[in-house]
Amino acid sequence: MNAESRHRVALVTGACSPLGGEVVEVLARQGVLVAAVDSDGARLADLVEQLHAAGVRVAGRQVDVASGAAVDALVDQVERQFGAIDALVAVASALRPGPVLSITDEDWARSFAVNVDGVFNTSRAVAARMVVRGHGTIVMVPAHAVAVPRSGISAYVASRAAAIAYTECLAVEVAAHGVHCAVVAPSDARRVADEVRFLLGDPVSDALGA
Repeated sequence: MNAESRHRVALVTGACSPLGGEVVEVLARQGVLVAAVDSDGARLADLVEQLHAAGVRVAGRQVDVASGAAVDALVDQVERQFGAIDALVAVASALRPGPVLSITDEDWARSFAVNVDGVFNTSRAVAARMVVRGHGTIVMVPAHAVAVPRSGISAYVASRAAAIAYTECLAVEVAAHGVHCAVVAPSDARRVADEVRFLLGDPVSDALGA
């Protein structure tokens, strides 16, 4: 555990997904206080209970990232309770599979609501505060599938491609204010967490597992 990490606060969305849960655990075991966010309250409660039993600091927050108002309230609450958010890891996603000609309007809209609006809502809320403070890290985590066209996941791929383009634009705008943004697409939670730590400026020698 790095002493510096004990003073970090990270907000991780999509905490109940397999990758999101791993990212939460890896960062928490490293000493980071993690606000684990997901729309599934029951699974989130189970995750937090398991991690508390393991002796790590995690706070669960049930929020639908597609709601801008809910996300703004979440960020305000987390910062008032735990302190400034140093890192956002946006993992939350919605996968509505199906052939293009069979996708419903609702499936298409929900895909973009979570996969694009969710990234926009959370990153805007934390970036506004990070820019004022002059530091912070935002990591957006899509799946590998985004880079390769595949049948049956067009809504997911299209929405994630939009989120990637948005994140890259955000990175250009906030870099001068000491806020680092990155798109990290490995399926390995340790690599995602390593990238978060690197962008936060923690020593490489304190990488996870060291």
